[in-house]
Amino acid sequence: MSSDPVEDILKSDFDALADRLTRDRFAERVLFKLGARQRARLGVVAFAGGIGAAFAATQFTGVVSALAPALGNAAPEIASAGLSPHLIAALMLAGALTATALVLRQDF
Repeated sequence: MSSDPVEDILKSDFDALADRLTRDRFAERVLFKLGARQRARLGVVAFAGGIGAAFAATQFTGVVSALAPALGNAAPEIASAGLSPHLIAALMLAGALTATALVLRQDF
């Protein structure tokens, strides 16, 4: 059978080509470049969130002092639970942070 060596040669050539293509990282490089915009956007949002958190931290005492008179007249259930204005302000800020995180999760 004179065609057997030709088939073996073709098979080895195709195997070598397939090995070269599997080692080619073209697809990974393209996907990395396509994801660069998404990563940059995430970085900008995280930086803006950090600055916003820093500003919120500087305003924390103002929030507590603004809530203190309102919480002084709070329902007896809140007063008996021992919730201080500091704790309630912290819970309000945590709720705002959670809501922001849920919105950002849908965006990314």
